[in-house]
Amino acid sequence: QVEELKKAYNLILTGAPGTGKSYLAKEIAKAMTGDTDENNHPHYEMVQFHPSYDYSDFVEGLRPINNDVKDNIGFVRKDGVFKAFCRKALNDSYEKTDKGWVYKGDVEAPKYVFIIDEINRGEMSKIFGELFFSIDPGYRGTKGSIKTQYANLVVTPNEFDAVLGITKKTDDKDKIMNTEEFGHFFVPENVYIIGTMNDIDRSVESMDFAMRRRFTFNEVKATDRIDMWDGNIDDEWKDAALSKMNAMNAVIEQIPGLNEAYHIGPSYFLKIQDMNGNWDELWNSNLKGLVAEYLRGMPDAKERLQEVQNAYYKA
Repeated sequence: QVEELKKAYNLILTGAPGTGKSYLAKEIAKAMTGDTDENNHPHYEMVQFHPSYDYSDFVEGLRPINNDVKDNIGFVRKDGVFKAFCRKALNDSYEKTDKGWVYKGDVEAPKYVFIIDEINRGEMSKIFGELFFSIDPGYRGTKGSIKTQYANLVVTPNEFDAVLGITKKTDDKDKIMNTEEFGHFFVPENVYIIGTMNDIDRSVESMDFAMRRRFTFNEVKATDRIDMWDGNIDDEWKDAALSKMNAMNAVIEQIPGLNEAYHIGPSYFLKIQDMNGNWDELWNSNLKGLVAEYLRGMPDAKERLQEVQNAYYKA
């Protein structure tokens, strides 16, 4: 997936629940950026979308601020998490010259990876706005520059002082003020995006087609990620876990209305280590409820649940 991301710039890992997509996304980011420290990774960042996530969180918006001079609350335009990330990637790697933005070093610019977990749980068009254009792989860099919704509020440092009267907290001011080059937003050429999504949370087909064509989709199957068991569950339980997972999934995908998107991934079997190999406890605590939720509303739900349970115990 690393080479695929390098070529595509935008990659979505899709697949059944429990296949370790979020973990895999971070591993790809580590391989791309060289950041291996979980607590210190300046070249990659991760956010999770949800129904209330919007443009002001992601790109830019108005945020309240305490005016030191007038001692009251005002509002200032601030970068969202993605725009701030792009600014960091740009300023860390490039400098603005008469010829445009030029890489500061002698070798390839360092890569920055932005991870969007559960990307399909947010309202994509509301969150990305005009970035539908800028994130297109063919429009990385200044050729993809586009005016954002709040571009008229972008100010220089001196204008920022005059308007808000902030004279004391210079550190806060530096974090808030915006430089004129980002009045028109663009995604730097060294920024890559990884999204993760479960097909059953919200269908892939429901994603905005304008956004869909800008991403390459890579399906992560349950059997692709059984390596997550290595070092996490004893070897004596791995074969049984694989047999049970495959047996359950073979039954699940044959149930009318379900398919491979409803497969159960290997992460659901990690608990077997804590349960000391108690397969009854794993079924009752981790798996039965999930399968029952898959079958909710089906007229033969009880019978279908029994079929999956039988497959689990016979494997």
